[in-house]
Amino acid sequence: MDSWTEWVGRTVGRLWEPPFKAVAAQRQARSLHAEGICLRAEVLPQLNEPGFQDVAARLAGPALVRLSTATWRGGKEWPDILGAAVRLLREPRITEQAHPGDQDLLFSTMRHMWTLLPAMFTTQVHDWLENDYFGIAPFEVDGGARLMLRLTTPRRSAPARGTRVERLRHALTAGTALLTLEARSLEAGRPPTWTPLADLFLREEVTLDPERLRFNPFLTGLGIRPTGFLHAMRPSAYRGSQEGRSEH
Repeated sequence: MDSWTEWVGRTVGRLWEPPFKAVAAQRQARSLHAEGICLRAEVLPQLNEPGFQDVAARLAGPALVRLSTATWRGGKEWPDILGAAVRLLREPRITEQAHPGDQDLLFSTMRHMWTLLPAMFTTQVHDWLENDYFGIAPFEVDGGARLMLRLTTPRRSAPARGTRVERLRHALTAGTALLTLEARSLEAGRPPTWTPLADLFLREEVTLDPERLRFNPFLTGLGIRPTGFLHAMRPSAYRGSQEGRSEH
């Protein structure tokens, strides 16, 4: 049964659906995260942490990662929120379409909704691999365990020069493009510390049709379900954004 916060989230999401649709129609692109780069990734779980082995093991395999900007297009590196969308794949072939058993996980450099404005100025917009990315709201794993998720990056002491796309491509060539998926349990009695679940090795850039590629936070083939107010807002807002794009 949904909680009252999820009911409120769905109600607020329906109110936001028309504005998201209007913005997408005007931009002829996503309302948010309209511009990004897609990457083939390989996920290697870390199985040495008690209590997390089950969820870590199910992450293993190929993945599609999309790194994006939230607001600006045309390569502008102005204050912004950066995003990281991860599709954990059940088959190695990467296409725009999700398949049964796939799992989408969405992250941004904003820790919480109320940190949106400061996050625009603390995000390192010149380098995707110089930020951490947060799931913002809780997730529930099959069996009832609740946790928070985030992606961390290994900060480089001497980042490469160039635009963020050039820096990312340099890291791909050097074999240093890495994201680590971490979890923090929300269960009573569990320590409130972040635990590594898996490493996502970014292998190569892939070209996909941005109009057909649509991530869905409720694509939960691995049994990792988003919960809470913020996640409940998303379906209506995403639907408005997608309908606005498809009118062109």
